[in-house]
Amino acid sequence: MELLDSIINQVMAALGQGSLAATVSLFFVVALTEMGVPFPFIMDATVIMTSFQNGILSPQVGQVFLVVFLGRQFGAAVLYWLTRLLGTPFIHWMQNRFPSVMNRLTSLETKFGNQAIWAVAIARLSSLLTVTAIACGALRLRYYKFVAGVALSSLIFDGALIIIGSGAGAFLPHSSPTIIVIAIIVLFALGWGGYYLFKPRCKKTLSELPGGDEEK
Repeated sequence: MELLDSIINQVMAALGQGSLAATVSLFFVVALTEMGVPFPFIMDATVIMTSFQNGILSPQVGQVFLVVFLGRQFGAAVLYWLTRLLGTPFIHWMQNRFPSVMNRLTSLETKFGNQAIWAVAIARLSSLLTVTAIACGALRLRYYKFVAGVALSSLIFDGALIIIGSGAGAFLPHSSPTIIVIAIIVLFALGWGGYYLFKPRCKKTLSELPGGDEEK
């Protein structure tokens, strides 16, 4: 707990002082997360802590949100264009790195139609960041639709973190910021766990989207 508290406080202090190194580091942490390299808690904790300490309308929150937003777009774009330009060899390389990629690709490949933007956003909100970018590149989905889907998912997810963090700061101002961050992350994890526990089988994933397959 003390180690996590120390790391978060150091990150927040560096960002609060306008440290270029901290800003660039956050950008690449987000980008690498989009590419499938995990950095547990760092990005989410930074967004929550910033909004908790400064409030939803503060310049600090705007700065962090912009860095996270651009990092998401950059990381997702790298995967999209690598897949689109290199095709099958890159997909096979990703399959060796992430064995579950091809199974998830199969479940997504028929879902990007007229409602592609929403399909991309919902797939990403289901934690399929890497797989969604690869699927869109492999299917040569129009890039502007992919970008819009990434943007929409970022607005929904990161916006929710900001709202929750600032709300906690307003109603629980004397609570430990680290405890607040951990509690929020645990709640999100439980929410995702419930989603995967009760959602239909993989073949029905996204089937209820507008334009999706309907059960007969």
